[in-house]
Formats: sequence, structure tokens, C-alpha cells
Amino acid sequence: MNPSDPTPSPKAVGEAVLKLLAGLKGREELSAERIERETGWHLQRSENSARIGASLGPDWGYSLELLTPAGSQRQQLRFEYRRKREDADAICDPDLERYAATLEPLGYQRSPMSGEHDRPLGWSFQRPQLWIRIYTRAESDDAYDHECVSLITVE
Repeated sequence: MNPSDPTPSPKAVGEAVLKLLAGLKGREELSAERIERETGWHLQRSENSARIGASLGPDWGYSLELLTPAGSQRQQLRFEYRRKREDADAICDPDLERYAATLEPLGYQRSPMSGEHDRPLGWSFQRPQLWIRIYTRAESDDAYDHECVSLITVE
């Protein structure tokens, strides 16, 4: 999947990211080559990063970036759904529970993440060599109890 290809479906993008995460054994496996192999996407590379992004229709887009932060030896992965319209309902297929149902049987321990004043931010999935953080948002103003994935970071 390249940015110039026809608009990918949000579900196909989410499932590709989920497949990538499920196949990782540890941080050392984070590489542009692996991401390209697992997702079929062609990443644009620079000295300290590799990235891709595309539109998912009129309301949403996505971006994925693999980078080595300044002063660090470790790669980090960041995947994000980007809203184009403020009133667009969230992308919920796959939703948080689909990610959890895939990651927990692989040995990840799930724990809540919260922000200031205990505001829920999402969930952390950890095992010895990998830490996946999944930030969530409500599907819509009417479905606030359905957690949809908005941002994923991997370290």
C-alpha cells in the first residue's frame, strides 16, 4: 500500500498494523524492512526515520513512523489515525478489544493509562522486551463507551 494507491480501507490499515504488532518478539525487531514486509507498504526513508501516510477517505488519514529519537539507540514506532473533520466518528474496526484479544494471548500484560486528574488515555500492553501503548477515543458522542484506537506507540 503506497500513498499513491487507491484509498485503502481503515479496516485493512488497522489489521496490517495489528499483524505487525502481533509478530514482534522484541524492540530489536523494529525495522523499516520488517514493517514493509509485514504490511506491504513502501516507507519513505531519511537518515533517522522511515514513514508512510495516506488518506482513508474524506474524514480520516493515517501516518506510521519508525524513528530513532535524538540521543537514543532504540527505534520507536508511532502509528496514528489523523482526523480531517472534527465531527467525524472514530475509526473502530479493529477496535481496542480486537487489539487486546490478539496481544494478551501473546503474553502482554494489559494495564490502564491515565492522564491528569485520572483521565483515561488508553491501555499499555507490556512484556519483557516490548511495550505497546494504545491511546483510545470514543467512537462518537453517542458511543462513548466503545474504545477506538487513535494512536499506537511501540518501544
